[in-house]
Formats: sequence, structure tokens, C-alpha cells
Amino acid sequence: MSRVLLWFVLLTAVWLMALGQVSVGDLLIGLILSATLLWMFRVVRSNGPSDDMGRRVLWFGPFAVAALREIVIATWDVSAIVLDRRAASPGYVEVAVGVRTTNGIIVTTWLTTLIPGSAMVEIDEERGVMIFHVLDAADPDAFRSSLDRFYERYQRHVFP
Repeated sequence: MSRVLLWFVLLTAVWLMALGQVSVGDLLIGLILSATLLWMFRVVRSNGPSDDMGRRVLWFGPFAVAALREIVIATWDVSAIVLDRRAASPGYVEVAVGVRTTNGIIVTTWLTTLIPGSAMVEIDEERGVMIFHVLDAADPDAFRSSLDRFYERYQRHVFP
């Protein structure tokens, strides 16, 4: 319980420092926001972060750098397609969910949608696949292996 109280006080203090002023209304909003965040992140229900949180924090740096790298490369590729007016073959690509947890699926689809040239369309839970629309789907196996490689190398350490 003391851990929850500490987080509650810290979050409220950060809220008040961000505002730069203190009034009763601001304090009440800070308390409500802190309680909501603690509930959303389940610190209250799970007694804090899991044992592997330290490992996840250490892997977040390489994950973020690799994600940024993928975004830059995809931006370059999409620019080349648009500016060179070379033929692209858009289409849908199905990628197996595999061992990803629900959070892992969410991060994979979110990150893939952030990357130019691809967007998540649907998750088919019955078949266990994620369906993406890809600007250049000439080689769907390359897209699948790229996602799986990124997951295995970076994402699974942070968002399994």
C-alpha cells in the first residue's frame, strides 16, 4: 500500500509542478488524474511492476532506436516510390500473431501503422493473424520476416 501512496503523491506533485501554480481545483484534478493513471496501469492491483521491469527498461532504448530507424528507412522507401513514380504493388499481407501477447500485438500494429507505407487493417483472432495493408506488397514474405525479425530482436524484450 505504501508503494501506491508514493506513486499517488508523486504523480500529483508532477501535475502541480507542470502547472506552475497550486489551487484547490488544480489539486483535485491532479488527484483524479493520479488515481486514474494508477488504475489504468494497474499498479494498485498488481502491487507494482513485475520482476522483469528492469530488463524491459534496459531494452527500451534499443527498441526505440530500432523503431526510429525503421521509420526513417520506410520514409525513404515511400518517398522513392512517390517521387520516382515507380510502380508499387499495394496489397494486403497477413502476419501470424505467433507468441505475441495482447500488448505485443497492440505494439506491433501501432508501430507498423506508424511506419510509412503500411497500416494495420484487422486482427483476425480466429485464424491468429494480423492483416496489414502495405504500399509495396510485391514480396509479402519479406514484410512478414521483417516484422518477425524486429519482434524477436527488439520488441519481445520490452513488449512481449
